[in-house]
Amino acid sequence: MSKRIITLLSILVLFLGCSENIIEPVLEPGKRDYIWSVDTIFSFNPLYRIWGSSPNDVWTITVGSWDEDVYHFDGRNWTTDGVFRIWSPHAIWGFSKNNIFIGSGGGKIWHYNGDDWQETAKLTKDGHSDIAFNNMWGESPNKLYAFGAYSDDDGLLNKSIIAYYNGSSWKMVNTDGLEGIVASLFKNKPDNAYYMQLIKWSNTYDSTYIYQYKNEKYSMIYKTIWSNTWASISLINNVVYFILKKEISIRENNQFETVLNLENYDFYQRIWGRHSEDIFVLMTDGLAHYNGIDIDYLFYFPNPRTQIWGAVLFKNEVFMLTYEASTGLSLIYHGKLPN
Repeated sequence: MSKRIITLLSILVLFLGCSENIIEPVLEPGKRDYIWSVDTIFSFNPLYRIWGSSPNDVWTITVGSWDEDVYHFDGRNWTTDGVFRIWSPHAIWGFSKNNIFIGSGGGKIWHYNGDDWQETAKLTKDGHSDIAFNNMWGESPNKLYAFGAYSDDDGLLNKSIIAYYNGSSWKMVNTDGLEGIVASLFKNKPDNAYYMQLIKWSNTYDSTYIYQYKNEKYSMIYKTIWSNTWASISLINNVVYFILKKEISIRENNQFETVLNLENYDFYQRIWGRHSEDIFVLMTDGLAHYNGIDIDYLFYFPNPRTQIWGAVLFKNEVFMLTYEASTGLSLIYHGKLPN
């Protein structure tokens, strides 16, 4: 073998050995110079879920209005189709403007094909049809999950359910060992495990559990009783972030690793983000932002007892689904970055 070939092979080995560091992207701190507008949606009940495929295709849902349970934003206006449907939509997720799912009461799954909503499944678990879907999340059109619970012997939603859609049909996933309503479910890319937040109701106090599902086994990794703070999870750039009271953590080597401590802030237990240096942080008095360096407020709430229930983030626009308990109004805080 010639010296030239040996030299080339040596360079190739060095390149491959260092390639992990070479291709690692450098994250830019998230911007904060949003121009905010606020839309009021006059709904009989608070709007709790939001999803969108683009800034011109955003959906939000509520329950109890029958003909005004679903609202759509086309880039200019929020409207509802006014069609009377016997459903109670609690969960929404989609993959394009022509492929959206809603999970409703009674174990029903509805699908939107770009023209209208159609009931496509009615699921049961162990003979129970009183299933309440609480939320949905999907990796792809062939990997979609709807989850929630049905009532236990005390009438509390504590019998966990997870339904899986493979692109053509739904089936119930084994949830033996789980107890409580499944409120969130995400896949964590770094360890290829699924993580779930469960809320267990009782007549004395409520609790939050966080479970890991890996190698066909559920493992409880965190538990807390509800007080002024609790626990939840969020998916940011395919990484599950754990909100553990006042700390934000990720999972490394089967341990929680703190990435952000919010002890000195009026943190309100919810985050959303594009990546690790572009995270929106809900406070009791407004919305703040973490850019990998520091935390600063984006805006303050004009009224007390205001919540942000959900968010949809695009490259240059964000939609924050907000509810003012003091006024009873459902609001959409719509932020745009200047070009």
